[in-house]
Amino acid sequence: MVKLITVERAKKEVQRLQHFIDLAESYKSDTLNKWIIKEYAYTNSIKKVVEKANSESLTVKGEPLSREYAVSVINGKANDELHRILRRGYRLKINVSAL
Repeated sequence: MVKLITVERAKKEVQRLQHFIDLAESYKSDTLNKWIIKEYAYTNSIKKVVEKANSESLTVKGEPLSREYAVSVINGKANDELHRILRRGYRLKINVSAL
């Protein structure tokens, strides 16, 4: 079912999306965990994050980045706004696919 949209709702959605874009583009990925968060913001795919990390030879304690580690980062305690947004979206995504 398609929701009808008003100009006011459209403006708010544009603002919300622009805020998300600004957060992702300005996000400092100075640690592996932050790199995972930023990559997830761009791909919305744990699989793609892990593949890119492994193609760039990023490791966790000398081991290739695993899916489990990436999930634990995304699903872990959020310390900033971008992580909070992505964590909420990830949890909604996995709960919907569980139905």
